[in-house]
Amino acid sequence: MNRWPASIATLLSVTLLSCAPSADDLWLRGGLDEAFAAAADRDAMVFVELRTDWCSWCRRFESETLTDLDVRRELEAFVAVRLDAEKEGAEAARRFGVESYPTLLFLDSTGKEVERIVGFLPPDRFVDEVRRIRAGDTLHACLERLDADPGDAEAIRRAVEGLLDRSDPEGAIARLARFHETEGHSHETCRELMFAAGRDLHYRVYLRAAKLWAADDDGWAESLDVPTAPGSARLADLVDQGLGGLTTTDQGSALRSARYEDAGELLELVAPEQAAGDELFGLAAFAFRGGHYDTAADLYRRWFADSDIARDADALNRAAWQLYLARQSLDTALEMARQAHAADPSADVADTLARLLYLTGDTDRAVELELAAAAAAEGERAQDYRKAAEAMKAGLELADRPAFETYPRPATAEP
Repeated sequence: MNRWPASIATLLSVTLLSCAPSADDLWLRGGLDEAFAAAADRDAMVFVELRTDWCSWCRRFESETLTDLDVRRELEAFVAVRLDAEKEGAEAARRFGVESYPTLLFLDSTGKEVERIVGFLPPDRFVDEVRRIRAGDTLHACLERLDADPGDAEAIRRAVEGLLDRSDPEGAIARLARFHETEGHSHETCRELMFAAGRDLHYRVYLRAAKLWAADDDGWAESLDVPTAPGSARLADLVDQGLGGLTTTDQGSALRSARYEDAGELLELVAPEQAAGDELFGLAAFAFRGGHYDTAADLYRRWFADSDIARDADALNRAAWQLYLARQSLDTALEMARQAHAADPSADVADTLARLLYLTGDTDRAVELELAAAAAAEGERAQDYRKAAEAMKAGLELADRPAFETYPRPATAEP
């Protein structure tokens, strides 16, 4: 059998290795100013990866996607810059409103944003997205279409999704308002997209409100610019009426009531009977976080009863845990937890099942599972599980309740 001479084999090995993608040869050395200058010289766009050291999805994007040869060929058409959003890229992150990582920006040579991708994409999907962007099918182009025709039904959907990716729910709501005023607009499209935009605005303004409330011992210390829009209208009224004149306790109660009402207004926009899968689950989670526990329980029951929905252990455990916290639909929650535990007998899942078993009367099995969870966990989690087991043995009431009931405290938690 013929064999390669050792010298040729060695040369071939070195050559192949030299063709492998390098982690460094893609990136321009320098910041955005240098990138814009280079892009103007090349008549090219700028590709910016905003990342952080702690971001696991950023590391995965680097190891799985950016090493792919097809990806790197596509990115050769761009001037590419990698920035750490907490170091040299902090100003860029503020400028472009980047709040999650990785965020991948596509800019023209003047610094205007053309498109962005938020989060990890595998190589094939990333290549498809880059080719779409290079072909001119971008959010920027979509917004220009809406400027010319505010009633463009295809463009409004793309525009809202893109603006929400950019953490701009106010911009999405403004576009939807113009769409709603056009003749022949789709009411269903309006409601669906307005809920998505209002939900993002709702989370944003109520988190800001909680931080302002907690910033001073006397409560509300600053003004807050709140749009009068779905998701924040009640909070806007509350701020206009002079929230700062109330006691700290009354401020908290007023903020919680406004949040409940704003969430309820958004929930009226959706038709649960037309939702399915992840959309139904998302509606339930939103209702729960806004204090609408009856609505959340109904939506989770619909989600659990739909045989066409693929439910993994994590989703089942999350739904069961929220129903446990709200003390709603405990029989359904218990069956969710049983199925989750059968698929994933980890400590967190066992803890959910144990607490539901305790609430529904099976104390012995609940204590057994809680102690098993404590043995499998470490640190504070293990201590929490042991305390829960002791409370069950003593027949005490479990104190866990939804975070909404303590809103606006703690301020660091997403409302």
